[in-house]
Amino acid sequence: MELHLQVAQAVQVLNHDLNTCNRVAANQWLVQFQQSDASWEVATGILTSNSSYLHNDFEVELFAAQVLKRKIQSEGVNLQVEARSALQAALLLSAKKFSTGPAQLLTQICLALSALVLRALELKKPIEQLFASLPELQGQGSGGNAILELLTVLPEEVIEDQSVNLAVNSARRWQFTQELLSHTGAVLDFLLQHTKDEALEHLQLQERHRKVLRCLLSWVRGGCFSEIPQSSVPTHPLLGFVFNSLQDSHTFDISIEVLTELVSRNEVMPQVLLSKVQLLKDGLLIPALANRNEGVISGLACLMAELGQAAPVLVAKASPETFALTDALLRCVAYPSQDWEIADSTLNFWCTLAECVLSINTQGDNEKHLALTTFVPIYTALLDSLLSRAEVSLVDYNMDELDGASNLSDGLAFFRRNLEELLTDICRLLGPAQFFTKLLSGTWVALEPPIPWQVVEVRLYALQTVAEVVFEDRQTLDLSIIIRVMMAMHKGPSDAMLGLMHLVHKSAAEVAGSYSKLLCPNSNTVLPLLSFLASGLSIPVAASSCASALRRICENVSCVANETTNLEALLWIGEGLHNMRLSLREEEDIVCAIGCVLSTLNGREILDTSLQRLLMPSYEAIETLLKTESEGSLRQHSAAYAASLDCCIRALTRLGAILSHLSTLTSCQAGEAPVINVLNHFWPLLKSLLASHHMENGGLASATCKALSQIIQASGQQFAALLPEVMNSLSRDFLSFQTHECFIRTAAIALEEFGQEDEFGPLFINTLNAFTAAEVISMMNSSYACDQEPDLIEAYMNFTSTFVRLCPREVVAAVGNLIETSFRKATICCTALHRGAALAAMSFMSCVLETGISSAVDSGICITEGSLAAVTLSVCSQCGESAVSGVVYALLGVSAMARLHKVAKILQQLAALCHISEQGSWKATLGWSTLQGWLVNMVQNFPMECLKPGEAELLVSTWSNALEIAASDYLKTSTCDDGRAGQGGFMHGNGGRSLKRILREFADLHRQTPSIFYPMSNPFVQFT
Repeated sequence: MELHLQVAQAVQVLNHDLNTCNRVAANQWLVQFQQSDASWEVATGILTSNSSYLHNDFEVELFAAQVLKRKIQSEGVNLQVEARSALQAALLLSAKKFSTGPAQLLTQICLALSALVLRALELKKPIEQLFASLPELQGQGSGGNAILELLTVLPEEVIEDQSVNLAVNSARRWQFTQELLSHTGAVLDFLLQHTKDEALEHLQLQERHRKVLRCLLSWVRGGCFSEIPQSSVPTHPLLGFVFNSLQDSHTFDISIEVLTELVSRNEVMPQVLLSKVQLLKDGLLIPALANRNEGVISGLACLMAELGQAAPVLVAKASPETFALTDALLRCVAYPSQDWEIADSTLNFWCTLAECVLSINTQGDNEKHLALTTFVPIYTALLDSLLSRAEVSLVDYNMDELDGASNLSDGLAFFRRNLEELLTDICRLLGPAQFFTKLLSGTWVALEPPIPWQVVEVRLYALQTVAEVVFEDRQTLDLSIIIRVMMAMHKGPSDAMLGLMHLVHKSAAEVAGSYSKLLCPNSNTVLPLLSFLASGLSIPVAASSCASALRRICENVSCVANETTNLEALLWIGEGLHNMRLSLREEEDIVCAIGCVLSTLNGREILDTSLQRLLMPSYEAIETLLKTESEGSLRQHSAAYAASLDCCIRALTRLGAILSHLSTLTSCQAGEAPVINVLNHFWPLLKSLLASHHMENGGLASATCKALSQIIQASGQQFAALLPEVMNSLSRDFLSFQTHECFIRTAAIALEEFGQEDEFGPLFINTLNAFTAAEVISMMNSSYACDQEPDLIEAYMNFTSTFVRLCPREVVAAVGNLIETSFRKATICCTALHRGAALAAMSFMSCVLETGISSAVDSGICITEGSLAAVTLSVCSQCGESAVSGVVYALLGVSAMARLHKVAKILQQLAALCHISEQGSWKATLGWSTLQGWLVNMVQNFPMECLKPGEAELLVSTWSNALEIAASDYLKTSTCDDGRAGQGGFMHGNGGRSLKRILREFADLHRQTPSIFYPMSNPFVQFT
């Protein structure tokens, strides 16, 4: 009894003590109590005892019931038969004791009882035994409550909760389900009996009916109505009880749930319910609409929508019941509620029905024609209702409560996102021409004051949503009204409408971007459109849409460059970018738009003048930053320096974007290419910038490197004169600021362009040597270290892969020591948790092995010292064991399946090199025995818990055989005339596929291996 009181006191402190420390201590004590063996007896005693505990009996009893439930779920399978029987008797007694409440406590007791029964693994029919004990609960009057509650939670435990008992396999669970459903008839009779208890008062009867419906819902979800003859379902008394319960506000919601579940789970119910839709509409829906009873409207909308989704083919037959259903749902959609939940709940039904009608495909067109004739008017009316519900409400349009991205309230923004699919379906059903006619008609098209801008805006939103469908249909449509809308917006609406006008501007810009070709059939409409979009760049909510539309117009409309006024307008926008507060993405869209137009100009003089005007602000921004004393400014004028830094980053972004679009002009203009002209003008600034302390800023370094990468790609071979200076600058800056991987990425771009040139071999060797010697790279000696700088590792490994792949073999062979160092680090990095870093490391390893095999195949059996083949064999002999260990450990970590392909390829390539070595002078250093030794050492270093008894020996044998066959296949494909070895040829052999299958099975078997098996570093890698 003392422990009982301690539990009661701890619960009291936990729930009511104001001192936080006391509550924490009480919680810790109660957690320890739950884990003790004594908790079984104490919790059972609290529930069955008639003693009082500190005036908080309910809280203590509820805690005791929850303790028993948790312990049964976690430890119930270990209970002895006698203990389980005693506990079941105690729980039955407690359920009877608390049959009148509290309801929460009774539920917990019944959950514990259900869990206990299902863990009686020694019983063949545990549920049968439970049903046999139910009469013990049937006391005088209130015992039925306990049975109802137990019958309610039992199906949920047996069928729905898949974690109910980890010791129960699927076959056993299926047996439980069948055993449970075998009692369907008795349960339904019991429920029916409890619907007729007329001795109860009205409120008690209502509560009893709710409990019956809740229990019925649980059994419906379990599939009970599939256990009775389907012909008797429509006339089943309980179904009539459910329909009658819809009339009672106290049971309406749970009745809706029951019917919704029945419709979705029982094949005869859609027809049954469809025949009653007219009654539901007349008797419940129309009065609810008149009285604005949103609970009833919402419930009926959900039920009817579920009915339509469950049987769209039935609804598509266009019967009188169909018209009743669609009319009822149209009324629900049109209902002007404060939120959009009612209309939103019907959207899936309308989509399903539209897709069903569109998919009708018979030998004759009569059926589809009849369906379209029936449903086009319905969907036309639906479109009106949806547009009305999707309008912005001027009454509730509070700028302070709007989403910053969409300028809509959260609810309306969510509704519009869900509405997009239905609008496209309606457009397909009606056809673009009829859809546009419906959208672009009405009194608003006159655009005479007062203009209903909320009506205009929602139609612009709908137009933008269906753009893809319109272009699929390839119809030419008149969109002149859109230009007129844009003109009308310049008349200056009142300040009270300013927020809405910003939203209209955004929607109109989106339409302009989506329909750029249709809006600009000739050059006369381009300038007004550019002017409209330019005015929207100063509106925060519309800026992104306007910038994107500018880009799409300049990319898709060829006549933009035909008029000098259009070019002048674009240049005016570009010159003012430094004064606008746009995001980098928005600025990039605008600059790309201008670049598209400039790339089509034929006159050299106008091109040079345009570039000078466009890039002069960028030149000045970079020059201004270079004049700043970085270190002093950071300390004394941080705000001014930050502003200057931001301007420089934007200037570099604009520079790179412009030059990337001028790359097509490098070979088609007389004289020096425009890109080179710009580069010659900017290079002194870029050179000074790269040599400055400003590169310490990551954002500026990234922008500089991105611009430089775009310049290299745009210039091509004409950049060769500056290449040594650029590569030296990148190496120097990386050694100075080693957390900025952007320098390595830009160096990789240069390597892509010039790596095959023999004359630049020494330059790239020096660059690789500088990167490899950097302290941050040298410290990458564990997977943990790799995961601290994953972007840096990914960039370095990509650079080394490019070096090995593109540089001449003699150049790669000359740096065998660097290749070996990088390869050794790759064997560590391939075990990193970061997927990109690990895959980049594996790609480098595979690239080294592939080029080595190619060189060895070309050399034949005579592999000369210092050749690339000899270097690769040396790397394998030194690092092969760590490579095998690393890639196999990678299969034990996260994203194992994403790494499987590369792991299989690396192992097959290693085996192929061992096969080659067996044929020549390297046999003593590298061969099959070497590979088998690596496998043996690998499995011996696995933690004991990782492999099953005897698995290590089997794994070595199986993998050795698979690798031998896979190696032979790889070499065969490597020597094929079609040269598939460099294109993933290893997958063309049965050996390669078998190896991959073996590795997949290994990963599947061990993917749940605890994290202790995942090494912080590769145990086979040793650094001096």
